[in-house]
Amino acid sequence: MRVLYVGGTGEISFSCVEEAVRAGHDVTVYNRGARPGFGTPLVNHVAGDIADDALYAEVAKQNFDVVCQFLAFEPTDIDRDISMFGGRCGQYVFISSASAYAKPISVPLIREDTPLGNPFWEYSRKKAACEARLRAAEEAGDIRVTIVRPSHTYRTNLPSTVVRGDHLAWRLVNGKSVIVHGDGESVWTLTHAEDFARAFVHICGHQDAPGSVFNITDSVGHTWNRILRTVGAVIGAEPNIVNVLSNTLVKYEPSWTGTLLGDKSNSMIFDVSSISRAAGGWRCEISLEEGVERAWRFTERRLKSGYRPDPELDARIDQIIAENSYDV
Repeated sequence: MRVLYVGGTGEISFSCVEEAVRAGHDVTVYNRGARPGFGTPLVNHVAGDIADDALYAEVAKQNFDVVCQFLAFEPTDIDRDISMFGGRCGQYVFISSASAYAKPISVPLIREDTPLGNPFWEYSRKKAACEARLRAAEEAGDIRVTIVRPSHTYRTNLPSTVVRGDHLAWRLVNGKSVIVHGDGESVWTLTHAEDFARAFVHICGHQDAPGSVFNITDSVGHTWNRILRTVGAVIGAEPNIVNVLSNTLVKYEPSWTGTLLGDKSNSMIFDVSSISRAAGGWRCEISLEEGVERAWRFTERRLKSGYRPDPELDARIDQIIAENSYDV
């Protein structure tokens, strides 16, 4: 098939592009950067700003079999895509987010028909609004849509809580304590991008995929305490974990409200039976330990290249730990 990736160099999409090439597809990547460093020359690269309507329209006129949209975050982005690709592609695949599910979580297993509605995170509400736009367009016969909801998917970045993975690793390597929200026993689902990509590419062009929604995640969850201890074991630095209530953390840093109260502080386990059936019995194969080891290789290189965290944020982490060491 002829497949267009809008994006293609991100934590998730990079692996999807490589998997699509392995599957034998004719792949075009549209993004504003230099040609990404894929391990194959068999990727057509169009360099352009996503806001360049003229260039974007020229690309859309190529009538791709599948369009994979990784860079739409606003309903207006979707409106433009409907006008650009409606009637010009066989299947439009929108990458939404599992964070769009209603919070707090009220079900033990999240299915695709679990209600959406995240009052804590604007990003998630916008993804849900994008989905609604696409459903309306599909019902009107304007475009054939598949919606994919990934949860925490990683490849080059270590999983972490309130700070990014590089910052977490830097603190561990330097013997500094690290924060986990609550008691660290909420259950979180991590999916390696290569596992995600195998399922994703399988549903591109699948005759039953248009009109469908898929959770593409692992089916196994891990407590945050286990995740951080696994990161520490791979790095070779036993973490000193300090438990701080999520509501306390967002008082220090309100910008964490979405990622904590709207996402990571909830126990998130997913029903993946739909994607498993559609993708020929697909399941995740990369364990937590293996995935963390792979991500650490990238992270270690960045640390050795001189990575340093934002000093103000690091000082705030120190302050939170000093003031809440017993806030469990």
